[in-house]
Amino acid sequence: MEIALTTHREREAIDVTDLVASLQHPDGFVWVACPHTTCALVLCEADADMLADIEKAAGRLLAPIEPFAHHRNDNPNAAAHLWSALAGTQLLIPVRDGEMRLGSYQRIVFVELDGPRERRTICIAYVAALEPGVGLVR
Repeated sequence: MEIALTTHREREAIDVTDLVASLQHPDGFVWVACPHTTCALVLCEADADMLADIEKAAGRLLAPIEPFAHHRNDNPNAAAHLWSALAGTQLLIPVRDGEMRLGSYQRIVFVELDGPRERRTICIAYVAALEPGVGLVR
C-alpha cells in the first residue's frame, strides 16, 4: 500500500499520522517507510512550532561540517542525504485493536529535505502478531 505526497518547499515537515491511521490495521505492527534518500520519517510531537523547528534543524544541523565531498560532483544535496541517513526512513509501530499505539505526543512526521518534489511515496505494510496481543503493550 502506498500514500503519495507532494511537497512544496525545500525543507518541509508534514504530519502524516492521520493518513496512516485512516487505513485499516490488523493487530501486530505497521511498517511505514519512504523509499527516497533525501527525506526522513520521524516520531515526534507535531504542533506547528515543532514542525517549523524540524524544518529549521534540517537546514542548519549539518551546516557546521560543510562543505561536503558530494558537492564536488555538482550534487548540492549532500546534507539532505546525510540527514535522511541519520534520522532514518522507516518506522515500526505497534497496533492493537486496529489502532496504532503511539505515545500521547507521538506523531508520524515526514520530513522533506530536498524539495519541492512532485511525488514522494510512503509505503505501508503490516507485520501480523503471531497470537492476538503477543508482544504488544496493553
